[in-house]
This record gives sequence, structure tokens and C-alpha cells, in this order.
Amino acid sequence: MGLFGFGEQATIYLPGCYSLAFLSDKVQNYKNILKRLNIDFRFIEEQLCCAGCLIDLGYETPARKIARDNLSFFKEKKIKKIITNCPLCLNSFSNEYKSMLPDWEIETEFILKTIFEEIKQDNELIKYFSNEKVVYYDSCQLGRYSKIYDAPRELLKLMGYNLVEMNQTKEETPCCGSCGQLDITNPELAKKIALNFLRQIKKTTVRKIITADPRAYWHLKNIIDLEKIDIQLIEFSEILCDSLDIEKTDNEQTI
Repeated sequence: MGLFGFGEQATIYLPGCYSLAFLSDKVQNYKNILKRLNIDFRFIEEQLCCAGCLIDLGYETPARKIARDNLSFFKEKKIKKIITNCPLCLNSFSNEYKSMLPDWEIETEFILKTIFEEIKQDNELIKYFSNEKVVYYDSCQLGRYSKIYDAPRELLKLMGYNLVEMNQTKEETPCCGSCGQLDITNPELAKKIALNFLRQIKKTTVRKIITADPRAYWHLKNIIDLEKIDIQLIEFSEILCDSLDIEKTDNEQTI
């Protein structure tokens, strides 16, 4: 489904570059979840960049150009709301664009907040419940930058999960090494930070981590797999599919 034919006040689901490039299976999961919940949205097949990575790296001039181009594109297509599962896109559209573009008025919402608002109105949407103990990871980008702490936890509780918190949680949660493009600019340091984070997870005695940040998921998963660490890492769309009785997509790339 392309962008042509969008009606007035269209809502789009925008996964972000990283999810489209590395986690296309999770993108399909979220599309299926939104459809199951009867959330009206359109999907952008084009790989539209929010310029968040350029902002992180200090390239302000090209970032501003991309932001202006995106605003013109959204206005042309009459897009009024963006739903995204990418914390970098969320921060860019909700915070950075407001400072760069005086006429930016497009609402941006994190996808778990969208999903939570729907499910809490109708608990019968949940078909399967789990009482497993899990740790939810607040990534820097989603937590400190965008203050998304409650919706993921409330969703986990609605699905029956027994949430175990780390000693440091929410705004105090340790970094996993994936934000700020560190895994690209200094991969060795990013790996050391991730290993330190995983050691702290082990102190909880829980071996299942849930994260809603695709970049954190990809970074940690690669290290867990390479180092053969006894921790199961799960991206949030997977457990949502389980609870809503939606068949999961399985075409995840490997390193």
C-alpha cells in the first residue's frame, strides 16, 4: 500500500529506517497487531528517514533539510498523526522537529501507547495470558528522551506477566550501549557497556528481557548470541502477538 489516496487527517505507521532494514518481521508483527485492534492507519513503504541519526552525530544542516523535506511530504499527503515503534523517530518528531520547524504540528505517538489505549478498553482482546517473570528494559532513547515508562509496563500486566524490576530502573536504568550511534562510532565500547548491562540483568535471577526499542534489541541480541549468554531477549511485538493470538512473522536477519 503506497501513500497515494490518503484521506483527510491520515494516520500513518512509520517503523523507522532501522526496523525496516533489520527487523522487517517485527514491522509486520506491528502491522498485524494494529489491524487486529481495528486501528485505522496507512503504511509508508518508502524508507523515510527522520534524520535522528544525523542529529545524534551533530550533522545539523543536513538534518534540518531532511526535516523540512519530511514536513513538506507529510503536509502534501495530509498526514496528521504518526504512530511509530522507533524511539529515535519518536524523539526526533516529538522533540527535535519542534525546535527545528516552527510550523511542525504533527502528533507523534509511540506504538505501545496506541496499543495500550485500545486493549485497556477491551481486555477480551487478550486471548492468552502469561505469569512468567520478565524484566522490562527502559532504553535511553525511549525512557530518558521520551519518558515512555508506563505504557509498556501496563501492557505487560494486562497480559499477565510478572514484572521484575532491576535495582536501577526507569530513568536510572543503565545504558545498553546502543543509543547515540555508539555501536557504529565505537563498537568496542558499545559492547563493553552491553556486557555490563547484561551482568546487571543476571543479578535479578530472571533470564527473560523484554524491550520495545528495536536498536537496543538488535544490539543486545547480537552480543547475547555471539557471547552465548544465557538470557532470552524478546522484542515487544512478539509477546503481543502471542497474547492477541496473532501468528508471528519470522524472517529476522542475522549478523
